[in-house]
Amino acid sequence: MNFLKRMLRLAREHEPWSNEARGFESSALTSVKAMVSFWADEYTLDGRKLKGQDLVRWKKEVYSRIQELDEIFKEDEKLKKEAEK
Repeated sequence: MNFLKRMLRLAREHEPWSNEARGFESSALTSVKAMVSFWADEYTLDGRKLKGQDLVRWKKEVYSRIQELDEIFKEDEKLKKEAEK
């Protein structure tokens, strides 16, 4: 999550629509895409499907990570609005 925060901060620090800002935003979005792809997988590393308490625990962990991502993006939007003023 620190990588994501850093990429969003760096994108904010550059001119909007500049190549640098787009590169940092692209890195952040690629990172989110990879996280979501990993979280959507309900299979263990050895190919067994998660069941019972393991599946519930995994879903709770994914939900907490999604909430954390939501907070990061809300904070970034707030900082962007403050910078525009």
